Amino acid sequence: MKIQFETAKKRIAILWFIVAATIFALMFLQTINGKFENKVSEAWGWFCQNLLPTLSLIISVFIFDNAANNGNSRMIDKFHFNIAFFISLFYLLVVTSVVLAQPFAKTSTIVWLQQSNIYLAPLQGIATGAIGIFFIKKSSDSQAADT
Repeated sequence: MKIQFETAKKRIAILWFIVAATIFALMFLQTINGKFENKVSEAWGWFCQNLLPTLSLIISVFIFDNAANNGNSRMIDKFHFNIAFFISLFYLLVVTSVVLAQPFAKTSTIVWLQQSNIYLAPLQGIATGAIGIFFIKKSSDSQAADT
């Protein structure tokens, strides 16, 4: 089964940006309520390292595709989209869970966030890799179709 690349790309971007905006809002509220005490930079560093690399990749692809004036009618295998989408969804749910579970942690908020990197880092690598492969696969499919 095939899906239009532009549609798939937008769905992944919407997922990432909605969840990132939600986590941003939660962290902003925690910041103004003093939850991070004198460790605000560390808390926002955690946010940035767990979300910005993939958001930057997504934005870069949008800019590159727009500059290259790639056609909107390219079709890709829906399987590749589903892998990237659902791995992203799982990763983003775990990140959101870390933020929401802070009140139940037996450690300080910053220690809790830092400890979560033990499992978030490999999950982020898998999610970013899946999205990257999704975009590379699109390029391979379109080049094969052109020949």
